[in-house]
Amino acid sequence: MAMERDQASEKSSSLSLFFLILSVLFLGSSSRLLTFPDPKIGINYGRLGSNLPSPEVAMKLISSLAIKNVKTFDMDPLVIRAFANTNISLSLCIPNGDIYSLASDPTKADCIVKEGILPFYRETYISSIAVGNEVTMLPEFAPVLLNAMENLYRSLKKFRLHQKIKVSTPHSLAVLAIRFPPSDALFQESIAEPVLRPVLRFLSRTNSPFMVNLYPYLTFKEIPYIPLDFALFLGNPQNFNFTDPKTGLVYTNLFDLLVDALNSAVFSLGFHKVPLVVTETGWPSEGDADDNAASLQNAAIFNQRLVNHLTQYPIKGTPLRPGVPVLTFLFSLFDEDLKPGATTEKHWGIFYANGTKKS
Repeated sequence: MAMERDQASEKSSSLSLFFLILSVLFLGSSSRLLTFPDPKIGINYGRLGSNLPSPEVAMKLISSLAIKNVKTFDMDPLVIRAFANTNISLSLCIPNGDIYSLASDPTKADCIVKEGILPFYRETYISSIAVGNEVTMLPEFAPVLLNAMENLYRSLKKFRLHQKIKVSTPHSLAVLAIRFPPSDALFQESIAEPVLRPVLRFLSRTNSPFMVNLYPYLTFKEIPYIPLDFALFLGNPQNFNFTDPKTGLVYTNLFDLLVDALNSAVFSLGFHKVPLVVTETGWPSEGDADDNAASLQNAAIFNQRLVNHLTQYPIKGTPLRPGVPVLTFLFSLFDEDLKPGATTEKHWGIFYANGTKKS
């Protein structure tokens, strides 16, 4: 009964937060409201910007949106400390440059846990640690990735934290050799057996998620025959959908299709119970002059429609895994003007770099 009262209280609290945050953030016109009333939604907190708010201010912005899951790109103690006693779950990251030493020297893992976890974990809820970011396709990192993950896991186990803090690594969509139809999806041959099968075996054994960075915007830009409405969750199922010719499963949006392509590829290696977490997704609010898809309006539509899709009740899941929730982290909290590359790279934020809302 105590558990039932706690759940009822939590639902009431979440509902109150939902109505409170309706007035916090507007994207696009005043009729579009971006809200995060559900624990299946998270956000990435990157800091490659020249005028970003402090971690304490960032934490308050995140709290105002009722977001319960935050993913970072390092293990900065200032960030970890800022989220102490907030009931917000942090997913931390070991930078790519540390993978070699972590893989070759088990004492490096002990140092990471002693310095980056033990001083904070009682006050800050740390749910996972990602070893690198999108390194699976990089030949300099892929061969040592599993060793790094194993060493970190053994260190967490030594300190009895392995059941509280999961170890994984985010992959890019480039790990797939085939995406369409989802039932035919396969991993790149060069990494399927030597890299991904052992990693998936580790994830299955440790009950950890398969992490992937998945951007319908990028797939839309890459493949010209994909309708924009299909990528933005705006397609009318009666007018446009994609039916997998092998399974008969019907897809009404590109996000679900890509998630199930990854699920199918994981299944093809014999792993049917490893949960999938979308560690990055989103839509840029600005791009180059010839990029009509990157706009504030489309970013608003994608983000809100994605949130609506993920938080509907009963949980819909995806056609291949109905009823199974997909924890998804939006990219990202702030625009980051120091990111290299195309114009879009600097404009994925829910907020501008200085912390003001986009409107």
